[in-house]
Amino acid sequence: MKGLAAMKASARREEILKYLQAHQTGYTAELCRELDVSAMTIRRDFEVMAGQGLVTLIRGGAALNHGTSVVYSLKLRQTHLPLEKQRIAQRCADMVCEGNSVFIDCGSTAERIGEALRGKKNITVLTNSLDTAQVLSTAKSIKLIMVPGEFNEAIRGFTGLLTTDFIQRFRIDYIFLGANGIDASHGMTVPDYADAETKRVLIRQSRHVIVAADHAKLGSSYFEIVARLPEIEAIVTDSDADETIVQELRAGGTEVILV
Repeated sequence: MKGLAAMKASARREEILKYLQAHQTGYTAELCRELDVSAMTIRRDFEVMAGQGLVTLIRGGAALNHGTSVVYSLKLRQTHLPLEKQRIAQRCADMVCEGNSVFIDCGSTAERIGEALRGKKNITVLTNSLDTAQVLSTAKSIKLIMVPGEFNEAIRGFTGLLTTDFIQRFRIDYIFLGANGIDASHGMTVPDYADAETKRVLIRQSRHVIVAADHAKLGSSYFEIVARLPEIEAIVTDSDADETIVQELRAGGTEVILV
């Protein structure tokens, strides 16, 4: 790990994260030696990572966050598996036909679905994602409806009672949901209860329920159960998905589409 002093902060923090994944905790003095950087640099990295939900600051260092309630920042998730997410997004966009109504959920993969839909004509897109709304704001052939609610910084979108009340006014052809985890035992799960309730209402309002999730999300579970597998029409994921997990999901009652 030596020789990282001149690297960008993002690359250095990636190395710190790997260290924490191996050791669970990391102390400033240790990481100074490992990375050949100053204590001030390591402390600054720890503060940034704590803000992203990755670590908890402890005396003299930081501990890696675990548990089903941890929500990592969207900015960090946007850099993970970009090519896989692009393929997933394009496959989801290919399902949509002229005249359809579509809901795009919050999340890094969902945002890419918005980008993939920009070339579609005569469709209506509803979203509670600030980033997806921005992506589609200049798409002249798409009717865009911004769904209101209380802003949730972790997912960069709107959730809560105002959101669910508004959603119930519509019947949606396709909903594209992001998931933090999905497995055969618990179905689709997320860490945040307000996000989970918003998703549950969306599912009730939608004809086709599609979960867009890269392979890293498969086999994981989080705090709130959103939907069991029979409630999900299809999971679109990338071809690096574990074959055993894919078979378990299919046996649980949902189609798995590999791209």
